[in-house]
Amino acid sequence: MTLIEEDKTREREFRSVIERFETAANTPLVSGEMEQWLDALDDALTQAQAAVDENILQMHGPQLASIRREDQELLRQVEVLQREDTEIAEAVRAIRARVPVLKAMVERIEPDEKRAETAVADLCDQAAQLVARIRKQETALRTWLQEAFTRDRGVVD
Repeated sequence: MTLIEEDKTREREFRSVIERFETAANTPLVSGEMEQWLDALDDALTQAQAAVDENILQMHGPQLASIRREDQELLRQVEVLQREDTEIAEAVRAIRARVPVLKAMVERIEPDEKRAETAVADLCDQAAQLVARIRKQETALRTWLQEAFTRDRGVVD
């Protein structure tokens, strides 16, 4: 398998994990199954965290280095992309840290799961925002990588 094929495979796998996380967060809650829902979300988050961390190291690191090497004028964009990578990784960890707290809450209030609806809705909203940030970051990185290699810089010595 070539390096390009490996990258495409990694990219597909990454998208699949993020879609699984998104689906888990958007799956409607069935009465009496909040604990199972939280378990499924926690599992999806565990995989998403590993995928985000790996993607930042295996894909973004080399891509950002390529942008740096190819076009020094894009160093500011590289810094922005690196900062967003760090913030996304932290956001995944923060959301994941909320799941055990929510599980404990659900165990205390069961069978009256309605009392946890606001906290669950907030978690789902944060998950949706995180998925949007991840997708936006992937698009931004592809855009700046392409720009580094194709940008018209005018007359160069």
